[in-house]
Amino acid sequence: MQWMIARPGRLADWFNRWAIRRGFPALAWLAPRAPRAFLFANARWVIALVMFLYSQPKAAIARNLARVLGEAPDSRRVRRATRTMLRHFAYYWVDLFRFAQLPPERLREVVVEGDMATMEPLLRRRAEGKRTILITAHLGNWELGAVLAGQSKLPLAVIYVRDAFGDAERFRSQLRRSADLVEIPLQVDDERSSLPVLRALADGRVVALQGDRDFNKRGVRRIFLGAETTFPLGPFHLARMSGADLVPTFITYTPDYRFAIELGEPIEIVRTGDRQADVERALDRWLAVLERAVRRWPTQWYNFHDFWTQPESSGEAGRESGLAASSSGRRAAS
Repeated sequence: MQWMIARPGRLADWFNRWAIRRGFPALAWLAPRAPRAFLFANARWVIALVMFLYSQPKAAIARNLARVLGEAPDSRRVRRATRTMLRHFAYYWVDLFRFAQLPPERLREVVVEGDMATMEPLLRRRAEGKRTILITAHLGNWELGAVLAGQSKLPLAVIYVRDAFGDAERFRSQLRRSADLVEIPLQVDDERSSLPVLRALADGRVVALQGDRDFNKRGVRRIFLGAETTFPLGPFHLARMSGADLVPTFITYTPDYRFAIELGEPIEIVRTGDRQADVERALDRWLAVLERAVRRWPTQWYNFHDFWTQPESSGEAGRESGLAASSSGRRAAS
């Protein structure tokens, strides 16, 4: 969705690419060695500089949060929430680089106690022969799900859309590959993109993807948090084709910056003679879950573009779009 973010100018764009190319290798080296508090403090300065150069995306963040919070974009509450969201986003990068390189016990020290720390519910579903698609959003720290899955020996396949900044995607990929997972890059206009996903499910892997952004603008329109926007149908077509359950999953920061992992009730696709109605019913169940999650964690839902000003859906083309209409699972846990 980066192509929808307002561009600030050639100089700022050059700086952003330079910072990723130079900063990510430094962060990758420093993250497992420096104290987390030190990394957090420096991350706040970095994100403040980036947002100084990218003022238009910051304004879009405020407009999105204003709708979620029911406040004016220039209200004190929205301004505070915008700062908090940027802080969470900065910490997301620190923790992704940090915990992917540390022993499993170090990550589990900061995961709120529960059987999800060892992925036990998902391992149990797999042992029972149930096919599972984890559906999440650009919320919290979704990438750590892949790290936890690898540490827990849970075979995972991650669907993602490649980052517009190739260096950023390269580092994400390196961190993912430290776990036992299969990467499935999504080509938004490729009607055959569902085939590797179906193979992964047939091989007994859990599949992870995101379902909060309509990347190819061929989704269906829904009222979400009081206004209309579009959502992808791809995850739901995929679940219907494969017989998998969609399991809503969120990995979020707690107030003390530990991680809470929550699984929602599985969304089962009931197959009738009306395929379109089947997938739209499942979409509506997911959106009810997503709306509750966004209201609960508004400053951990990362959108740097105007979420509610997406173009009109292309109608019937979108209704039959299959996996090509799905969101990235790159930020699934991309």
